[in-house]
Amino acid sequence: MSDEEEDYMSDKFLAGLQDVRPSLVHSRGTKRQIEVESKKEELKKRQRKTASSGNADNVRLQQSLNKPIPADNKGFQLLAKMGYKAGSGLGKTSDARTEPVGITIKTGRGGLGREAAVAELILKRQELRRAHLHSKAGIESGEEVTTEAYRRRATHRAEERKLQYDIKRCQQTCESLDHKSAITEPDLYFFWPPKQKDENETQSDADDPEVEGPSKEELYSPSEQLELLTGYLRTAYCFCYWCGTNYEDAEDLGSNCPGLTRDEH
Repeated sequence: MSDEEEDYMSDKFLAGLQDVRPSLVHSRGTKRQIEVESKKEELKKRQRKTASSGNADNVRLQQSLNKPIPADNKGFQLLAKMGYKAGSGLGKTSDARTEPVGITIKTGRGGLGREAAVAELILKRQELRRAHLHSKAGIESGEEVTTEAYRRRATHRAEERKLQYDIKRCQQTCESLDHKSAITEPDLYFFWPPKQKDENETQSDADDPEVEGPSKEELYSPSEQLELLTGYLRTAYCFCYWCGTNYEDAEDLGSNCPGLTRDEH
């Protein structure tokens, strides 16, 4: 092979395919690739040209608007005949316009109402996000909300979740210790975790007049339930929920346990 001849598999030959016209290529795949690359390059050139021309036109327009109307302009001469003076406003009122209305050339392909639609969409999303936050914080619609009120409600909800968690752990501990002591029923209905009943048991309990739930006088708030539970565990089993320790006896509990509440620990 002579030096003048080029290897058809060399990088130089393959790179040269980009400059070859599609009509001279016989491979369908290579021809398609060359056409796609050519269209992409033409699209990029048109976009750059449109952007540059739009920016240039906008700059020229702003420069023209910043220049005062010359005295030999026909429009200026007509205004002068009606009493207009350079630098004064157009109109009889004191706040008459002295500067022309600004103009900006639209270079994008979006519709004329797209900017208004996007602005409306942003406002709608803000309203929905605000309503979601209100609903999550337990705030009714239309109620005025302050940062302090929102923080207070969030803190209250966090405390309620923590309280329910402590009650559940205490119930599990109480049930376990009662079973070790051969106790088959809790002293109060909330001392053990609630048992799930099937539909047949629920219906039979509803039909049985001897099966009664706790009366209104026996209903306790979550904080009262936790206080009664922790007190029962301390008295019956020398167990402090806040320490997480089962002490040997009452003397050991009184000497080593910091107190009866979470704050004291």
